[in-house]
Amino acid sequence: MGTPRIQHLLILLVLGISLLTSGLELYCQKGLSMTVEADPANMFNWTTEEVEICDKGALCQETILIIKAGTETAILATKGCIPEGEEAITIIQHSSSPGLIVTSYSNYCEDSFCNDKDSLSQLWEFSETTASTMSTTLHCPTCVALGTCFSAPSLPCPNGTTRCYQGKLEITGGGIESSVEVKGCTTTIGCRLMSGILAVGPMFVREVCPHQLLTQPRKTENGAICLPIPVWGLQLLLPLLLPSFIHFS
Repeated sequence: MGTPRIQHLLILLVLGISLLTSGLELYCQKGLSMTVEADPANMFNWTTEEVEICDKGALCQETILIIKAGTETAILATKGCIPEGEEAITIIQHSSSPGLIVTSYSNYCEDSFCNDKDSLSQLWEFSETTASTMSTTLHCPTCVALGTCFSAPSLPCPNGTTRCYQGKLEITGGGIESSVEVKGCTTTIGCRLMSGILAVGPMFVREVCPHQLLTQPRKTENGAICLPIPVWGLQLLLPLLLPSFIHFS
């Protein structure tokens, strides 16, 4: 008689432990989004009906990368479990107006369904550049696209911008594997649209820019003007310069 009672107690104990364990499971919203929007503040919907059960020690995460060029905005967003990290909310303005704008947001949290942001309305204020603030001298090809820009019209730049940018952001991680081509007006010098930050939540970003020729002549220490010449230019000049070198030698 004692043995069945002990077995029942053991079963109840196991059931109790399993109920406690299930109560500690972490549930996170799960989803991916990659899109280009003209009015993301009002049109982009970050809700998802998918749910993911995390492994022990994991956290929930929601991360978004926003790239605006002209009137178009590329959005790459991911939600789900993250195996490690610290609870934190991080917002970074990688490149700010005037010109190209790049902003990222990541939220690492420890409660079930805490990665529940559904829109961009509280994240980024999308401001339109009015015609009165546009430059009459600087124009740049302008576009942002997933993959490759098929059209990049030359548009007047906002006052305060100083140069044209052209590059690609290669993004992997968090379930995302994509590239974004970006062209437009900027104040950023060099290939630093991401301000040198390579990780955004679970996403890793590699910024790639074509080698661009300097547009301004530089002065040497003795005051002489040094004009930048590309390699193909040297190839054209060498046949003309060699006879002179041979003659003087």
